Amino acid sequence: MNEIARLITASTACLIFALNLHSQNHLHQVIVLNEGWSDWQTGEVIEPATMGVYDPGLQLYTLVDTLEGAAFVSDAVVFNETILVAADGALLQYDANTYQLLQSVESVGIRKMAMHEGVVYVTRGDIDDQGMSLELDAYFQWYDATSLQLLGELTVSENGPQFATEGIAVAGDRVYFAINNAFDWGNEVGFIGAYDTNSDEYLEWDLGENGVNPYHLFAAGETVVSVNNTDYSSTSLSALDLAGQSVETVEVSEANSGCLAAIGIDSEVRYQISGEAAVRQSSTQDLANSAPWISDCPSYYGMAVDPVSGEVYASVTDYSTFGLVEIRSESGELLGQFDCGVSPGVICMDVRELSSIAESQLLIPAQYRLQPVDILGRALPNAGRLQGLTLDGQGRKTIVLDLN
Repeated sequence: MNEIARLITASTACLIFALNLHSQNHLHQVIVLNEGWSDWQTGEVIEPATMGVYDPGLQLYTLVDTLEGAAFVSDAVVFNETILVAADGALLQYDANTYQLLQSVESVGIRKMAMHEGVVYVTRGDIDDQGMSLELDAYFQWYDATSLQLLGELTVSENGPQFATEGIAVAGDRVYFAINNAFDWGNEVGFIGAYDTNSDEYLEWDLGENGVNPYHLFAAGETVVSVNNTDYSSTSLSALDLAGQSVETVEVSEANSGCLAAIGIDSEVRYQISGEAAVRQSSTQDLANSAPWISDCPSYYGMAVDPVSGEVYASVTDYSTFGLVEIRSESGELLGQFDCGVSPGVICMDVRELSSIAESQLLIPAQYRLQPVDILGRALPNAGRLQGLTLDGQGRKTIVLDLN
């Protein structure tokens, strides 16, 4: 047995021992989808869309795939160690360990996705080749998350949603989604729709005159909250009380444009008004009032929260030359950042149980065999012997190296 093989074997044994002592979830990796840059007038893809992964233990970002021909990427979810990606009219499935593209199916107008009991539910909306709103037979569909087989849809002709849809969230056995008609500029609408996965029933709530153009949607306890871009000159928030089936919509004070990035955390919604160097925070029980979560920050394109630690990952870009992701603590403190691709609009968390790592196949690509690697065969950022994996109280992993 050569030295590298001996180190890997010993390290793997150490890892398995450590994993057996700590049975908990941890943030395995962060998936970042970079939209790239396309000329919207000619359709030419100047900077292609890419997928990268960030290892929070190694603090290392790696480009893993280029999505040739995709003009944009709108969402991603992780299921059973696969990554499902919504990319320019297609639903893609990747292996979350090797990052190989496993399969893809056409899904015209696919926007956002949500997982529920092995099924991926998708919202839909797009423009046609003339730049007009694309009329679809159904604006809400669902697929088997393993085979990618289309399982069902809510059609326009059978009293499904009548307009393009966007944000999506799951609460109980219902899948809720925002209905905004956002691709028909000047004719936006404001509804929350819901599909009951048990009864096969479709329900819909009107958000009122001030609730037009809902974009983000979050489930928080007995409430579903939408962030609404109205006519893009202001922002409003709507709360659907799931118990009472009532809707409240409030205008965000002193907001002079729509909202771009937003996340829901427990009973709070954090959102940034376009053009503001701050992120606001409102309780789902008191949407009319807000306080700054961060009072001085860049304009964020996308945000996502690590459900294990509560840390927030927020992307920054100029949409043509660079992209980076900031990492913020629960209180908003800047913890670090990493460079990625152009226009990182989608950030997705791959959270796993530690036992799944111990059982992972050890992959050692040839180019890494002469240098230290992690348990998935990725090169470590500096020379040193891999001793093991440690976890803090919030489930964050750190690779331990012996540099002596």
